Amino acid sequence: MKLLVVDECCFTRLGIVSHFTDSVFASVTSSHCLDAALSLLASFKPKHILVNLTNYCRRAENSHLLEAFIGATQGSMMHVYLDTPYPYGEKPMRITDNTFLFSKMILPRVLCTLRENPVSLMGGSHEYSLFSPQELTVMKYWMSEMPNYHIAKKLQISTHTVYVHKRHITEKTNTRNRLEFYSLYNVLRYFFPPMFNHSPLSLNLVAV
Repeated sequence: MKLLVVDECCFTRLGIVSHFTDSVFASVTSSHCLDAALSLLASFKPKHILVNLTNYCRRAENSHLLEAFIGATQGSMMHVYLDTPYPYGEKPMRITDNTFLFSKMILPRVLCTLRENPVSLMGGSHEYSLFSPQELTVMKYWMSEMPNYHIAKKLQISTHTVYVHKRHITEKTNTRNRLEFYSLYNVLRYFFPPMFNHSPLSLNLVAV
């Protein structure tokens, strides 16, 4: 198996690469940015990717580079980490079939897990989504700062149901408030393509 590490911090890259010396990974390579990583993907074809997307937490605008990177890594298991306190938790949060999200604070623990058993984080289900189609819809309107009663009217549900969806969203992402979730949303939205074409209800995924 091959591992690709993408992080702008040289020390982090070197530390991760050295951690996997003589491990189950036959080859480990690293890149300082997504642009350079994209060039590597065509020939390197990693089974696992560790990528720091902290900078994208602060970007409200769409990034075509990140879209291209995610599109080019569909066959890999991606481990996205953020240099933020959240998402809170002691283990990576599975957001889609083959994508995990976690705070950089638990990166050492994740590295140990990957070294011992690279596939141990995977569950048995396929077509997995952390969110239900309705939650994805509420999420999109919520992040556009639409009031609860407008969301309720658009979706033909009660304002209480909107509130419940919001609470479930923050609970699932291990965040404490809207601001924390907004930072995660700036990364999460790239992993749910129907949100870009405004048809999240067509997303046929199993939500938990």
